[in-house]
Amino acid sequence: MAEVYSLIRQYYYFLSHYKLDARGYRLDRAILKNVMERYWMDVDRLHRYHNMPRIDRHKIAGYLTYWLCRLRPISSLDDNMALGKPLMALFINELFAIYVALGRIQARKNQVERQSLQISTDLFNALCYSLRYRHLNGDALSVMYYLIEETR
Repeated sequence: MAEVYSLIRQYYYFLSHYKLDARGYRLDRAILKNVMERYWMDVDRLHRYHNMPRIDRHKIAGYLTYWLCRLRPISSLDDNMALGKPLMALFINELFAIYVALGRIQARKNQVERQSLQISTDLFNALCYSLRYRHLNGDALSVMYYLIEETR
């Protein structure tokens, strides 16, 4: 349950970072709990069937991104929000998933190198679009996050 509370905290940091009004969006905590349950089932599968004692930060980011985009725990409450910032309202779950994933990767990176992880605008837009309209599994996303970190 601590992971769910961590994601809830990250949701409010995310809203603050993008200067979004929390009254215009709804975070479904039951869906968020389901996201974490499915994430942990994937982690358990990696441990049991692939003999991975620990998964790295890229796999964590990839599987979290996958389930956040698949189950979509955030919804827009006000149609006017979509009119003011249409792309933000449309891609809200994808933006949140990327925010969470890059935060997971960045946390470890800061401990080791003290450098910030940056992603180009074009790559960021392509990633949002792909997360929304293409089927990418957790493994593919983990490789993508690894490449983003390595090509800084």
